[in-house]
Amino acid sequence: MLINACDPIFNANIQLDGSCISREDYSVENLISPDVGLRKKGFLCETFIRPPVSLTFSFPFAFDIKYVVIGTRVGGQKSSGFQIWAGRSNNTQKICSMITNNEMIVFHDNSTDLSTFGNNYDKCCFNISASRNIRSAEKLSVRIFKTENSIPAIGKLEIWGKVSCSVPKELRQSITRNWEESKIPKQIQKQVNNTQLITDKVSDTFIICDDFLDSITYEVMTCPMVLPCGKYVDRSTVEKCIEHDTVYGRTPCDPFTGIPFTDKLRPMPVPELKGRIDSFLIKHADDDNVKCIPRAVGKRSFSFYTERQTKKAKVQCSTCNENCNLYYLPCKHLQCRNCLRTEKIKCNVCHSNFNRSQIEKYHEND
Repeated sequence: MLINACDPIFNANIQLDGSCISREDYSVENLISPDVGLRKKGFLCETFIRPPVSLTFSFPFAFDIKYVVIGTRVGGQKSSGFQIWAGRSNNTQKICSMITNNEMIVFHDNSTDLSTFGNNYDKCCFNISASRNIRSAEKLSVRIFKTENSIPAIGKLEIWGKVSCSVPKELRQSITRNWEESKIPKQIQKQVNNTQLITDKVSDTFIICDDFLDSITYEVMTCPMVLPCGKYVDRSTVEKCIEHDTVYGRTPCDPFTGIPFTDKLRPMPVPELKGRIDSFLIKHADDDNVKCIPRAVGKRSFSFYTERQTKKAKVQCSTCNENCNLYYLPCKHLQCRNCLRTEKIKCNVCHSNFNRSQIEKYHEND
């Protein structure tokens, strides 16, 4: 049976190597934290840290590594070059290396079934000589040696494999049993009238994913953007923050970290998240919970094209294009006072004749 050594039940240890510093709230311990919210945040280095960066995972027991899954993105920060090192104590060797453009990558041995990984995963097989390093391993290091014009980041880390045969049988059985028990779904029950138990049906409850909510206003985003710190906010929120900073003479900066925006560290649109939000709103378009939510698609979508169409046409003289002191002709075309002073009493558009007594003053509210 395969188990994930990064699961919080094993109380493993992970740490950064050298003088690398993680950003506040994005510690490397997030990758194995029992708190789901922290695990979703992932790991980020401080803004002044540049590759290479290494983090080392210490197994709580001898472990046979099968495959390693890494999420390469945290918000707008993305790592692209990875090396995997594994072995015992102070004797670790590089077992694979890869540069990827995808947001997920899996490093695996020759016997791994890759059919469970979709097209959004890049695959990299362990080196031929890696077998002695992935068996009864005590440590595994992930080295980030390249990023996509960002700071080093890891959004997810999973190390799958089996408990080594060198571990005593009783301990192996205990570890396996704890893993199986931790994966048994727990039913949420409520007691009704102190006699009857009912099971909550979570699937029937309308739930909006936390990823769809603005991190500042906690409202559903219509145009999601990701800040350099990895938080998701709506474009309107970013514009308000920038406007607020400008009013007080400050350089526009990240509202969570206070770090000024630059060409590399700036809010970026997230089309993938916008697609998920739009799909969710269309699917639940008739639900009372979302009828009041603004959106860019769906039955009650806001169309910028429609807005442009509903704007009043530019009002100007049909002869000289002047837009002040305008008068209506009987044919409903407009001319300015200067053009009406000519001897010719005729519309220059439809060429119809008219009397000066038929001219009416144009007002903007007409």
